[in-house]
Amino acid sequence: MLRVVKGFDVYDLVRAAGICLVPNVVIPKRFRVQVFVKYIGLECPNTYPRSYCNKMAEVVHDDMLLILFFQDSLISFVLS
Repeated sequence: MLRVVKGFDVYDLVRAAGICLVPNVVIPKRFRVQVFVKYIGLECPNTYPRSYCNKMAEVVHDDMLLILFFQDSLISFVLS
């Protein structure tokens, strides 16, 4: 209905998939993302990815899932 009201296809799934960090990733049905201590830049940058992979041991061989959820383990800073 929104497509008809707007007059053009603003919800095109192909374009939406194009902006995804990891397109075509398949998340297992029973997979639950672990709770992480967020990386704030003070920890060792070499140790933190190892810690992340240890917490994600269930899917450690699925690079696409590891990449997809890694950003959630980081603290983001907004520069003003």
